[in-house]
Amino acid sequence: MMRPGSLLAVGRTSDVFHCGPGAVVKVPRPAVPGHWARQEAAFTAAVRELGAPAPAVLEVVQVDGRDAIVFERVEGPSMWELIVEEARPPAAFGQELADVHGSILRAGLPLEVPALVERMTTKVAELKQLAADERAEAQRALEGLPRGAALLHGDLHPGNVLMSPSGPVAIDWFDAAVGHPVADVVRSSLLIRPFDHSAERPHLPRMAPPVLRALHESYLGAMGDVLAGCPEELHRWEAVVAVSRLAEEAEADDSSLLALWRGRHTPRSATWPG
Repeated sequence: MMRPGSLLAVGRTSDVFHCGPGAVVKVPRPAVPGHWARQEAAFTAAVRELGAPAPAVLEVVQVDGRDAIVFERVEGPSMWELIVEEARPPAAFGQELADVHGSILRAGLPLEVPALVERMTTKVAELKQLAADERAEAQRALEGLPRGAALLHGDLHPGNVLMSPSGPVAIDWFDAAVGHPVADVVRSSLLIRPFDHSAERPHLPRMAPPVLRALHESYLGAMGDVLAGCPEELHRWEAVVAVSRLAEEAEADDSSLLALWRGRHTPRSATWPG
């Protein structure tokens, strides 16, 4: 059984520790289902084999009687740390985030990664914030959206991109899926969107709304080629992706995500988001 070294990073469901030369170990918290680590390891190895910007998986080990993942150590700060430090204008990072996202969407289709709609349907079924009839409506809406065939990261935001000397590396591939690329762009938009409320976004600590706004606008502008093909579907994707995010209970304030779902039948302007 491995004994990890010093703590390097704290996440929502796992902690990352030093693990010898050139390696780190990601240790899930006790409340995390036991199979998640092996699942994330398999997904990460599969997408890296396709050429996606993912860290190498070295092995799965036991830490305190639970599976944990040993990854290669990616040297460098996260993209979010550089944004907070104002290393470059936020719009430049929005473009770079879009470049990373584009490389993921174009990587190909690993057999080991599940389908997006099925993953989202499972999340919606476990929602606590909606009544049964609304959960059923969300599941029907998901079934009515196009499946698509692209590799999706599922949780891509600047905190999950490490800026190594050899280029950006996306981490945290547990939510990887195969599906429609618009769904993944909408997901990233919700993760970096400057909502009207001032609640802290746990995955983007020390956020400043004007910085987030510039980052978001730049990212969406750079992803315009992905979004342009199906404007009539954008708001439907937005509503169901918001519901899926709600199920994760990862936000400090769920009100903006709930508002996106509640407004699913309200006519919107042609410009997205809005």
